[in-house]
Amino acid sequence: MSKWLTALIALAICAVVGLRLYHEGKMIRDSKNPEAVFHELKKTAERGNRKAQYRLARCYDKGHGVTENDSLAFQWYMKAANQGSGKAMYQVGKCYKNGEGVAQDLNLAFTWFSRAAQDDNAHGQYAVGKCYLKGIGVAANQEMARGWLRRAIQNPSGGAEVLAKIKKDAAKGDEDAKNILQIIK
Repeated sequence: MSKWLTALIALAICAVVGLRLYHEGKMIRDSKNPEAVFHELKKTAERGNRKAQYRLARCYDKGHGVTENDSLAFQWYMKAANQGSGKAMYQVGKCYKNGEGVAQDLNLAFTWFSRAAQDDNAHGQYAVGKCYLKGIGVAANQEMARGWLRRAIQNPSGGAEVLAKIKKDAAKGDEDAKNILQIIK
């Protein structure tokens, strides 16, 4: 019985340490020693923590604490996405759409955006709406575009951020953003 209790305590400690490292990784940009934080985050990611995998991918994607590397960013996004991270699914879609770290494939971009959207990720929903609007990886469909774009901006978790970005882009003269504002009315 004491072995089970010891194992349970050890598991709880690992979870707390993993969560701490994940949060430290999230703040890697502000760290006085981002390389050290990066290496600790990587250890947690290698143990399978999907949040740490996502944060590690962001580090590779943006060059925080490590040299920017699109290929490694894609690999870590994919690991987190395969564990159900909606944020990572969206990023995998972006990688496929833009050909960053992987060969460009608009059909796979749409597939991964759709997975993120189904996971209730507002950015994924927005991306699916834009794909339907412009026929990226799927046949253009104005009604489907309108539905997904509205769903994205109404999403309680990230919808306000998506709408703010659309408005900001429209104010800068982005014609797509202006068109989207008209569509979602």
